[in-house]
Amino acid sequence: MGNGHLLHLITTRLLGAIPVLLLVTMAIFGLLRLAPGDAADLLLPDDATDEQVAETREAWGLDRPIWIQYGQFLSNLARFDLGESYRYRAPVFELIGERLPATLELSFYALLLAVVVAVPLGVLAALKKGKTVDAVVSVVAVSGVSAPSFWVGILLVLFFSGYLNLFPSSGQLPYGVTVPEITGFVTLDALLSGSWDALYEGFRYLALPALTLALAMIGIISRITRASVIDAGQEEHVFTAVAKGMSRRAIVRRHLLPNAAIPVVTIIGLELGALISGSIIVEVVFSWPGIGTLLFQAISVRDMPLTTGIVASYTIIFITLNLLIDIFYVFVDPRLRGSKG
Repeated sequence: MGNGHLLHLITTRLLGAIPVLLLVTMAIFGLLRLAPGDAADLLLPDDATDEQVAETREAWGLDRPIWIQYGQFLSNLARFDLGESYRYRAPVFELIGERLPATLELSFYALLLAVVVAVPLGVLAALKKGKTVDAVVSVVAVSGVSAPSFWVGILLVLFFSGYLNLFPSSGQLPYGVTVPEITGFVTLDALLSGSWDALYEGFRYLALPALTLALAMIGIISRITRASVIDAGQEEHVFTAVAKGMSRRAIVRRHLLPNAAIPVVTIIGLELGALISGSIIVEVVFSWPGIGTLLFQAISVRDMPLTTGIVASYTIIFITLNLLIDIFYVFVDPRLRGSKG
């Protein structure tokens, strides 16, 4: 594969990310300005005087026109500085860094659960096309995609936490249980430190939010897998393998699954970006200490630096994942490979 082709791809995607980031941050600035109230009114005590409110607004730059505030944000962003949170009085980068591992951990286990369940279901539905199994998988897929995450989460809490009392309904670990912070991922840190009780509790607390996030992905991935396997089964080399008397299991393993892998991996990568950004509601429902909950708290008090910083982080993560998928495509699809050199 030509290095020039890959470099051109990366450069094009990075340049294209700049206007996307500008549009997203401009939209956030505009929406926060349209919302009633501001951070000074919401964060100061109820007995604060008008003079105190005015001084705070001036100190935070809230008395300046919106375009000047946005220009200051871009200037800070160019220096890799997202400013300081009004509510927490701490650098936004630092706050995001503290909460990001929890969101990534939740997203990882939701993705793992979705892939482990959806890919076999999709393959089974494709191999049993038109039969009862195919219809059942289709109903499960449509149900998973259609059901709102917050509604599913509430139902799971009511049933598994309230009625059966099997899983906790909020938080990341029970009170009093701690693990040494090594990587920031609770389950991995518990494993590395040999804290087996904390590892067990970590998985118990992960179960319901991860399942809630995974359900929608199960529907999408299973349908894409089914369609990809069916399309791969229409290729001439598959008919040739059947004519030669190759077993069905060998055909599935050698021909169908490898050829169906590219669209499946692509949708998994795209869904991972949507999963991270879509975890906001699930984190709020389960009081999960990730950046989704942090974003909800920032919006509730009009914390513009923190809100804009988190949204920009979501945008950068999504763009990065799309770039990695494009690079993956170039490596595995011969039609996208450039010339040597």
